[in-house]
Amino acid sequence: MAPRHLARPCFSFCSAAPLACAAGNETSGTSPEEDGVRERQRDYEIVFVISPLAANDEGVAAVLERLRQTIDQQGGEVGAINHAAPWGRRKLAYPIREYVSGEASRRNFTEGFYVLMNFRLGAAKVIELERTIKLTDTILRYLITVIEHKGKGSTSTAAAPEAVAETSEA
Repeated sequence: MAPRHLARPCFSFCSAAPLACAAGNETSGTSPEEDGVRERQRDYEIVFVISPLAANDEGVAAVLERLRQTIDQQGGEVGAINHAAPWGRRKLAYPIREYVSGEASRRNFTEGFYVLMNFRLGAAKVIELERTIKLTDTILRYLITVIEHKGKGSTSTAAAPEAVAETSEA
């Protein structure tokens, strides 16, 4: 039997000639969606800070709609969006310089509008979301994290070695 890492299927995501994988097999040249394999979607959480200049109702709604469209286009789904207390308009820990069209200006922001958003998306598709965020001038900072879901069995498996040790001593 082949080692596990050599038995995995290989995919080529570009339209160029098929690439050879580590096992020496040729790829089919099709994407996983065309082969019937779905990319695993994960739950993510993003916190981003919107410029106070765009922190009115229309500006926040425009930024949220742009991110929502990007996630929908990539095949993801948006969960909860929170910009109420304790989020919303807050003082920043340090001043952040404004960038207009990629160039730094003289304006430093000392407060921003915080937004927390949960979404589900494929791991490879998060890159496109980051690209959209970087092209949005009104977003000063952002942080995307993966939400780790712990199974119900994690507490019972941690307690199991202790129970085995107690029974072996008796």
